Amino acid sequence: MVTDIFQIEALAMLEGLKLTWSWGFQKLEIESDNALLIDTLCNGSTTVSNIAEVRMIHEWFYKDWEVKC
Repeated sequence: MVTDIFQIEALAMLEGLKLTWSWGFQKLEIESDNALLIDTLCNGSTTVSNIAEVRMIHEWFYKDWEVKC
C-alpha cells in the first residue's frame, strides 16, 4: 500500500515536470509533503530505485533547467 501511494505521488510529480517543461520554464522549485520521495530525489538514490517513475524524474532533473527540492 505504501509503495502504491509513493508510486502515485512520483507519477504526479513526473507529469508536473513534463507539463512545466512544455510551458518553457527555466527554473523550478519542487515542494511535496512526501518527505521520502523528496529525500530519494535529492540524495541521488533515484538511480537504484525500483520505481520507474522515480528514475524518470531523475532524468528530468538533468534537462537544461534549474530544479530545486
